[in-house]
Amino acid sequence: MKPTIVYQSDCGLESTRFAIVAGIIETICPNTEVMDCNLSFEKDNITMAGAYLYTNAPYWPSGTIFISEVGEGEPVAIELNNESILLSPNNGTVTMLQDYIGMKKAYRLREEENVYAKVAAKLASGEALSSLGEEMDLSNVVLYEFPKAIITKGRAEGAVAMLLKTFGNLTFTIGTDEFEETGIRTGDLVRVTFTKDGNIEWQDTCPYQPSFGYVEEGAPVVFNGSSGYMDIGLNQKNFIKRCLPQILEVKDPTQFKVVIEKVEVAE
Repeated sequence: MKPTIVYQSDCGLESTRFAIVAGIIETICPNTEVMDCNLSFEKDNITMAGAYLYTNAPYWPSGTIFISEVGEGEPVAIELNNESILLSPNNGTVTMLQDYIGMKKAYRLREEENVYAKVAAKLASGEALSSLGEEMDLSNVVLYEFPKAIITKGRAEGAVAMLLKTFGNLTFTIGTDEFEETGIRTGDLVRVTFTKDGNIEWQDTCPYQPSFGYVEEGAPVVFNGSSGYMDIGLNQKNFIKRCLPQILEVKDPTQFKVVIEKVEVAE
């Protein structure tokens, strides 16, 4: 069975780029399924491109080929530990996948027009990755700084990993399993503090609940995101626009740090 190819880029919805890539793949390896993930990343926004890969890659079968044409950099192919392959510029796009899945091997690809589409098609047709590029040391794969969570009793520190602009939610660099180690349990009241460059950007208390329906309309809630990381949002409202619109002004959301700490309620 041919692997599926999943494509994302910062080309925009009005561009024909996805159709060109799909056409090249179909010409070289007919009847290959090519799916689009997101074509509307802000130009060169590597952090968001990497975060989107992190959130959707685990749902695809082992051996899936991912193309990410976001930002500049030497074209590389990275074989992940689950046998899937990422084709992208060597600019940090693989950072979150490396943290979650891990890298097995990496290859420099020959600079040519439409290199990612051509390599993806050849891989789908059965050619070995080793024949399509020159193996490189994994230490030469570029990774951006991804803040690790700091977990203590009743407290979790991290940063904003991703903006879910459609719903207005934020995803943190705090894993749901890590958050369990704080001892904070469903229904507990927590204080959430966002800072940037040491300055408080937003602070409030809200409950830690399974979903939005546990709070009143417009109220904030901390919950376990579907990505495996902690999220915050407003019930039926946009948290980003209402509470932290300034985060839209930066390309790297990890500049915004977050602390979630349990609030002790007097009996």
